[in-house]
Amino acid sequence: MQAGTLALLAFSPILLAAILLVGLRWPAKHAMPVVYLVTAAIGLIAWDMSFNRILASTLQGLVITIGVLWIIFGAILLLNTLKYSGGISTIRTGFATISPDRRIQAIIIAWLFGCFIEGASGFG
Repeated sequence: MQAGTLALLAFSPILLAAILLVGLRWPAKHAMPVVYLVTAAIGLIAWDMSFNRILASTLQGLVITIGVLWIIFGAILLLNTLKYSGGISTIRTGFATISPDRRIQAIIIAWLFGCFIEGASGFG
């Protein structure tokens, strides 16, 4: 196959996901299995991948997804803990006492607080 055709086939699952999710407003729980099956079919037909390779790639994707979801779970847990303990309001008050200028507060939040949240949620 030509490179242009292979590139179009490689892009087609992303395009299909966009069409189903945004264009047709399908919920992700219905759209993603369809996209997965189309992607697997393209892998089998266009790239001559074996079924075992597709199965192994699927399992690898599941393992990676579990790791990412674990980190997201930790971040949401941290956010809810801060909400219910009053930590968010304390942080908000602390930023207001550093500088009354909203631009300085935005710089501090973007520069320093982002690093704190990144580290606390498991990425740092």
